[in-house]
Amino acid sequence: MHEASVDSGDDGALRVTLRGEIDFTNSAEIHKIITDAVAQRRPEVVRVDLAEVTFIDSTGIGVLVDAMRVATAAQAGFRVENPTRRMLDQLRTTGLLNAFGLE
Repeated sequence: MHEASVDSGDDGALRVTLRGEIDFTNSAEIHKIITDAVAQRRPEVVRVDLAEVTFIDSTGIGVLVDAMRVATAAQAGFRVENPTRRMLDQLRTTGLLNAFGLE
């Protein structure tokens, strides 16, 4: 199973679903998947679903920050959805809750 899948909705949103462990071993691939999808589909908003993520390290959080930058550069909104309690704590510690639309 891939760590990232992308789906476009009728509402103009690009839905990115992340799964499993998001870390230094796969962050470059995930970054490329998101960047390519935004460039090709030009969505109104990018939504990243973390419900199936079991672990995320600092490079994984960096992927989320980069995805936000890519969305902003494409004039799209950006939102992280369904973080686990543990991930929510990590994002709170990094000060990213507001930037990711979680507060």
